[in-house]
Amino acid sequence: MSIHSSARPSFRTLRRTCVASLLICFAGVSLPPSGLLAADRGADSGEEDSEIVEPDYKPKTKAELKRSLTSIQFKVTQNEGTEPAFRNKYWDNKKEGLYRCVVCGLSLFSSETKFKSGTGWPSFWAPIKDEHVGYKKDFHLFYPRQEVHCSRCNAHLGHVFNDGPRNKTGKRYCMNSASLRFEEPKSTPKAPKTTKKPNETDAEKKEKK
Repeated sequence: MSIHSSARPSFRTLRRTCVASLLICFAGVSLPPSGLLAADRGADSGEEDSEIVEPDYKPKTKAELKRSLTSIQFKVTQNEGTEPAFRNKYWDNKKEGLYRCVVCGLSLFSSETKFKSGTGWPSFWAPIKDEHVGYKKDFHLFYPRQEVHCSRCNAHLGHVFNDGPRNKTGKRYCMNSASLRFEEPKSTPKAPKTTKKPNETDAEKKEKK
């Protein structure tokens, strides 16, 4: 009998050995609940915004936009105009909700990133999604500025500056109210309270008699 010969272990023995090794490797490792893993995946993939429904948009001609927009909305979004400070719709709006593009309806900013800048225009420290806004250099004044527009319909929104909240992004998205449409969150209507006694049935009336 050769001293080098040995019986090969069975498949079942190998499987048990592998399982035992895995248990030893992962001993003491606590895995998070599956719900937390799903939440982490959602945060990484942007699924936290899944409740925001983006409407379809068909590009309009200038003539169609003139009919659907007010004069100040058309001036701001199509001709890169600027509305008066402190005399616009949302500069002091404190309600919770979503700010959409007034032209195409794309979500742009949230009330959660809105802050009081003292400029007289609605100001935000970040867009709701980076890809929802676009940028270009603006030389309308004697110094260059960073113009901000809707990435879907190219509507002019305002400008972004580097004097925003330092504990956030440091950015101040100075927007025109005329380029935005505010949308409050939808809530389920509650049943009205009533103190009236329900109408008596015919059977109940007979019992009283």
